[in-house]
Amino acid sequence: MNFFDKFKKKNEQTESTGVTKQLVDVAEVKDEKDAVKKPVAKKVETKEKKMVISASARSLNTILEPIVSEKTAQLSDKGVMVFRVHPNTNRVAVKQAFKEMYHVIPESVNIINVRGKRLNFGRVSGKRSDVKKALIKLPNGTTIDVFDGV
Repeated sequence: MNFFDKFKKKNEQTESTGVTKQLVDVAEVKDEKDAVKKPVAKKVETKEKKMVISASARSLNTILEPIVSEKTAQLSDKGVMVFRVHPNTNRVAVKQAFKEMYHVIPESVNIINVRGKRLNFGRVSGKRSDVKKALIKLPNGTTIDVFDGV
């Protein structure tokens, strides 16, 4: 059945290199003539190269997110970055995770445990979640742009 063979994948093996190539034929019928198109690889050029931050899963679970507020913006002018971290981490783990994520060795790491406030929702009383913050002091002359899209 010649009709169904046009839509199957064909494997061609080059004899000199032994590399297997797979070609997909696309059949188009125009004026009772069979024309075959082969897929062509397109080159994509990017004008800007962005720095790829590679970090391990442990460091991504240690430092959860930056805290963005007016107070932390003022601290960042002084070279101190504020992040929300996992409740079970210590300052050594935060320092290693920060080094893996941003490729900068911090001068010092201070940790603050913030207890959640008690609130009343009508008759029901509740409590906000406890938060652990890390204040990371950067070396002089280094900056990390956390407030980029804000």
